[in-house]
Amino acid sequence: MTNDALHPSLQLRMALPANEEYPKGVLPIPAPIAGTAFFPGGHGLWMDKEVPFFPDGGIMILGHDFHSKEEYEASRKRGEEDLNAPTWRNLRSLLETAEVPLQQCFFTNFFMGLRAGKETTGPFPGRKDPAFVQRCSEFFLYQLRIQRPRAVVVLGSEVPSLIAPLAPQLKPWRNARLGDIDRAGATRVEGVQFADGLPQCTVVSLIHPSLRHANLRHRTKALGRDAHMVEVEMLKALHGH
Repeated sequence: MTNDALHPSLQLRMALPANEEYPKGVLPIPAPIAGTAFFPGGHGLWMDKEVPFFPDGGIMILGHDFHSKEEYEASRKRGEEDLNAPTWRNLRSLLETAEVPLQQCFFTNFFMGLRAGKETTGPFPGRKDPAFVQRCSEFFLYQLRIQRPRAVVVLGSEVPSLIAPLAPQLKPWRNARLGDIDRAGATRVEGVQFADGLPQCTVVSLIHPSLRHANLRHRTKALGRDAHMVEVEMLKALHGH
């Protein structure tokens, strides 16, 4: 990338849906959080230096949606997301155990925008709007074109069914929860082709880090082996360990 080229995270921000394209209950992001934060609330990068490296060909960490407006405002005032909150704390621990450098990851979400108000859990308000889901699907594909990741790490049980229609290799993920995915032997899927012109990538399913410790036993039961070690081994393989 040349010095005068637009940073990839800024390219993504410029391509976000226009303000009028967000459905009721979903708000556009006023401005990016300066420090470490999932995209679109922040830049989606581990901000350990002034101009962070963008992990072209690295690992995409894909969540469901960013946050509520209230939580976004708190993070913006703080200058970064709360890195000691369960999502970041457990995700960082898992990646570090698997020896995956945080700088190799682009942290992002399927749904763009903020939940109006302060609620951060439950169904995303835009999920029942087919046109908005389609826009977010197209934007996910655009994120893939910008990063060209070798792997997509999917967090939680809500996202698999959203991206499954975009790649025939993810057919077992359609209308599936984590237990269904595990029992189908599709916890890790190699050679996934999301669109023409994109490199094939490996897609893996992880327990959402915010509920990791509570749900490990359920995944262990579905897999028939220690779910923590399964997830660590999958992540290690993505980084070539």
